[in-house]
Amino acid sequence: MKCKDIQKRLSAYQDGELKPRWQERVAKHLRGCRECQTELTKLGEVWQALEGLPEIDSDPDFYGQVIKKINVPYERRPLSGFQWVSQVFSASLAGCTVLIAGVLIGSFLGNFLAGSDIFPFQPTLPDKAPEAIEIVSFRAFDPVPPGTLGDGYVRMVSNTEMQNR
Repeated sequence: MKCKDIQKRLSAYQDGELKPRWQERVAKHLRGCRECQTELTKLGEVWQALEGLPEIDSDPDFYGQVIKKINVPYERRPLSGFQWVSQVFSASLAGCTVLIAGVLIGSFLGNFLAGSDIFPFQPTLPDKAPEAIEIVSFRAFDPVPPGTLGDGYVRMVSNTEMQNR
């Protein structure tokens, strides 16, 4: 048996409140453990010191006042400072706000970076219309299989057929 388990039960052992089986286990452990014997001695000294203190008489109506306070419904006080913010904005609302802000900031940054000259792999076709440059950009990321409707559209917009003639 571990000393930690025994020391949790020392007060009940001293008061004789343990079941007989546990009472015997603690007694058996105490016979062989100096550390737990010391703890039991300290506990006894505390009880002896407490016995010497005078008893405090309470107000005769004290128990009734306690019960009355327990049964009184809780009165809500007005929230002060930033307490109302935490009550109004719950965690789920805060999560949605962060998600929406992330999408908006990501969209803005994506559009800004795509329109700037920061990326060296952007196609530069000086004699083509901006729509053709856009289509070429899409082809770099999403290849269109030849002979499909998408391939025909890409060739039509980028004027590939006219160049091949």
